[in-house]
This record gives sequence, C-alpha cells and structure tokens, in this order.
Amino acid sequence: MDQDVCLFSRKRMELKGIEEVESFSETEIVLQSSLGLIAVNGSGLKIGRFSAEKGELELTGTVDAFAYLDGEREEGGRRGLFGRLFR
Repeated sequence: MDQDVCLFSRKRMELKGIEEVESFSETEIVLQSSLGLIAVNGSGLKIGRFSAEKGELELTGTVDAFAYLDGEREEGGRRGLFGRLFR
C-alpha cells in the first residue's frame, strides 16, 4: 500500500496507508502504517476521520512534529530515541 502524508498549515493532516491507530491523546497520536509506526506530536490533536478499509486518516490540531519510528518499544511503553524526545 502506498504511503502519503499531507500537512496543511500545521492545522490539518491527511495520511494514507494507515492500518490502525496504536494510541492517541491530545498531544500524541501513534499510527501503524504500511511503512512502519508514525508518531504525530502537537497540541489539541483530534482524529476527525479514519477508514481502516481505505487506509485513510485525517487529524486536526496543531502539529509540532511527526516521525517514523523504528517500531520497537522499550519496557514501559517508550519507543527508543523518539519516545524520549517526544515526552
């Protein structure tokens, strides 16, 4: 499945190739995509639309950063270097 990420003025993000939502809060959303885990960090984050069948997700809020993670979580839920950076 293809992977597309579109960010509009840091207020809305559309992603394609999303398989599932791993976790979410107003400050971090972690997604399983066809190319690995993606962490989106910011404030006031909300999932507006998610279709597992189409692999599409739209979120709103202020996006400060997003990164692909290595997919390996440490004990206690942290995700390596990026887990420490985004806490």
